[in-house]
Amino acid sequence: MKIFYRIFIFLILYALLTIPDNRSQLHIPEKNSLEVSSKWWGKFAQNLVKFRITNSEYQEYYYEKHRNLLNYHLDELLLQLAEPGDPILDSISHHVNKLSTLASLAPHKINEFHGDVARWRKLLKYQSRYWDTSSESTNQRIFHLITESRLAFESALIQSNTASATLSTIQNIDGLKSVTIENLEFKSGDIVSFNLAYKQDPFVSFIKELPNVYQHLGCVHITDTSASVVYIDHEEGIKIVALDKFIGEIAPNGITLRLRDDIPAINKNPHIPALAATDIYSMASGHVYEFDYNFDSDTQFYLYDWELINTAYKAHDLNLEPSKFVSNSSSIHLGNPNSHLNAFEIELDHRFVIAGEWYNTQQLYNKRILTAATSSIMHPERVKTDFIDPFYLPLYRIMKAYSMIIGIFGFEQPIPSGVTAQAQLVYNNLIKEQEELVERLTLEISSYEKKQNHKATYLKMLQKSNEIKDQQLADLK
Repeated sequence: MKIFYRIFIFLILYALLTIPDNRSQLHIPEKNSLEVSSKWWGKFAQNLVKFRITNSEYQEYYYEKHRNLLNYHLDELLLQLAEPGDPILDSISHHVNKLSTLASLAPHKINEFHGDVARWRKLLKYQSRYWDTSSESTNQRIFHLITESRLAFESALIQSNTASATLSTIQNIDGLKSVTIENLEFKSGDIVSFNLAYKQDPFVSFIKELPNVYQHLGCVHITDTSASVVYIDHEEGIKIVALDKFIGEIAPNGITLRLRDDIPAINKNPHIPALAATDIYSMASGHVYEFDYNFDSDTQFYLYDWELINTAYKAHDLNLEPSKFVSNSSSIHLGNPNSHLNAFEIELDHRFVIAGEWYNTQQLYNKRILTAATSSIMHPERVKTDFIDPFYLPLYRIMKAYSMIIGIFGFEQPIPSGVTAQAQLVYNNLIKEQEELVERLTLEISSYEKKQNHKATYLKMLQKSNEIKDQQLADLK
């Protein structure tokens, strides 16, 4: 009788542990504010098909035609200020769009096209200094013009089968410590926005319309004897990595951003970036900070990337944190509704100039497939309870208790501090579904590309991914 009683008590306790914390473990923006980017993908796909059937002589002719028109408009923009609604901005965007297709058909033009896009973004950021950034429509305008030009170049790079590209757009003229690696110049205090090569974010950061949106921030630190990048790793906490290793192994795609020397704070004290970089390096040398899964500013030894960098700059009376440029563009977070700035927001801040960029084409392509697969999974009506498995939830809660106990003694926790048992369960199930869908999507896209004899556009990846997911759901009914 005692055995049955114990089994009964065990079943009751197990049943209580199956009750979920809540039903919304995947926090997705309620509305999509980036629809213009979706339209852009459609335009690119149409242009690609159109120009694929044109012979090389006409391709060269149209490339030069659109490039001359682009540079004519850029020259005009250099001489006059434009308002956010000025038609010249749409004309420039139109020619950039056309050139993204034409440059993909003439690989020797890729670097030239990259230089044109860099010039366009530099002029646009200069123009936007004088715009009313308190206006949501104006911020949307800045966002679309800047990000779509990067998407245009990335697409041309992938379609042209060019392995990689780098571009250094400005040079260090103030005499502060700098170093050049792979034609990229870095200065102490530069902020790097990047994507990791080897693992996902713990909260599956993704934005459907921006397949290669940068999700991480780091700070460059240079001395007479070393050059390194400091950033927050979600498993290892704050860490220091040699700059050459960072570019070569850890961050295959990234952008270097440098504070303008004519903003008041830097004009008053040009050494602020270097001083902040030294402070951040000192923080990393202590190895006391861990990744802040809650994205709050109240925890003493936990930081996320924006908090790490902005904390150091605030100590020198310079607040880097801008207002969000795009509403409802927050990344998806598991078990955490807190909003925080995405790393790509810094690209839109006119206080920064783009000092350099580096791209690895295969990583760009892989990330597109991953984002397309993730977007097919992340439908609000599908994810309320799909990833919460009642049978395994009690086991995860036991594992969480175990993690908390061993964490007290300094051991690595299977479920990190700041992550609930249910969030970890949802994350693991999501990753499993991601991997399965990516595998099927990769096969489908490979077959499509062999038939078409060119790389699939991101629009096609989204379409194929949705078809696969819809079929999977139909099979379950």
